[in-house]
Amino acid sequence: MDLSADWVSLLGHLDRNVSSGRLSPDTATVTDLMSSYRVPGVSIAVGHVSGQVWATGYGVTGGETSTPVTAGTAFAACSISKHVAAFGALLLVQEGVLDLDTDVDTYLTSWQLLDRAGRQSRVTVRQLLAHTAGLSDTWYRGYAADRAPSLVQVLEGSGLTTTPPVRATLLPGSRFRYSGSHYSVLQQLVADATGTPFEDLMRTLVLRPLAMADSSFDRRFPHQRPQLVARGHHVGGTRVPGGWRVQPEAAAAGLWSTPSDLLRLDLEIARAAAGDSTLLGRDLATEMWTPQIAGGGYGLGTEIDDRAGRRRFGHTGLNVGYTCFSYVWPDSGTAVAAMTNSEDGWELLTSIRAAADRRYATDVPAAPLGDVTGRYLLRDDCPIDIAVTDGRLTFAAAGQPPVVLLAEPDGRHLHPGLDLEVRFRESDDGYVLELRQEGVTQTARSQ
Repeated sequence: MDLSADWVSLLGHLDRNVSSGRLSPDTATVTDLMSSYRVPGVSIAVGHVSGQVWATGYGVTGGETSTPVTAGTAFAACSISKHVAAFGALLLVQEGVLDLDTDVDTYLTSWQLLDRAGRQSRVTVRQLLAHTAGLSDTWYRGYAADRAPSLVQVLEGSGLTTTPPVRATLLPGSRFRYSGSHYSVLQQLVADATGTPFEDLMRTLVLRPLAMADSSFDRRFPHQRPQLVARGHHVGGTRVPGGWRVQPEAAAAGLWSTPSDLLRLDLEIARAAAGDSTLLGRDLATEMWTPQIAGGGYGLGTEIDDRAGRRRFGHTGLNVGYTCFSYVWPDSGTAVAAMTNSEDGWELLTSIRAAADRRYATDVPAAPLGDVTGRYLLRDDCPIDIAVTDGRLTFAAAGQPPVVLLAEPDGRHLHPGLDLEVRFRESDDGYVLELRQEGVTQTARSQ
């Protein structure tokens, strides 16, 4: 496998329009897209579980003394911080310091989690990791270095904090609601449980063992190596004053890193899920990749795309001034991470990720049409009938007229008029229908 040759070619022919998931004739180079979206710099790394790594940078760091972006340039890792923090928390679970299903109040000593009426609300460590604790809906925008509050002030909503107090506002465990507030509680919890500052704990548990030498949760990190840090840019290319913002909410959004470091983590999780990691056991690694709400797309600190043949796991991120993603495609044993110093970077990153999806997808044989016909039950009030007409599958659900599904070579069947994708997965007692809409997969059993 020649990662360098693969990616030099892929980055020279990125799809401008990635909504279909297919490469269209309208392609552009990575530098063309950077120019189109006014992205000053991007760094990309690709790695394989065998140990091969290829990394490069494009563009400039920005700022008054701008320098070229290299593989060693650090960027704000934004919400990928959650993915790294979750790995560290699971190592504490493995050591017996934490238990996934224990009330967080067992560990918190510096602060207490309350509901809006000031009463204690039972929330577990698992629910924090999975964004199912129902905590305050918050996005952290960061602070100027001389105005950053402490984490406890963020949790209390006091001092110079610009976000509301962290409270339980939904029934814990009832639904998924993504919010950085879950990881602010987790950050305080692991510090209280171990008696160790969060940034020091993560350095010892995660960053050093994985040789993530260019990464840190310490807010002083970018100031200690300013020539090796990419400066953030707002939409339209305006520089972020001071170059970047300080994030006291380190577990949620405060990691500084490089793509090469980030893929080290995702490849280690892939090894762990295969039982080949010396750090994390298979069961806990598998939990990271298991939806914690049925049909959902989030595990423990991990975004999940579980489509057969296109499985990938990891995290995306957006901070003021930065965008990024880090994913592993476990069926091919390959991880890709990319980071930009621009809020306009997501369109570019989406094109890069789509290229990786196409490159690392694996073939899944289509189920024989005659074997999958019949009735499937999505819910008691939502039966789905699958039949074959003139050699093509028809789909009829909950009183809707039947439609002919469009067959794809990879075993998927698409509804001609809806955002709806159908796949059949063989099980011990026949086939299961997987129905995917808006990135969420639901399963229906044959009757």
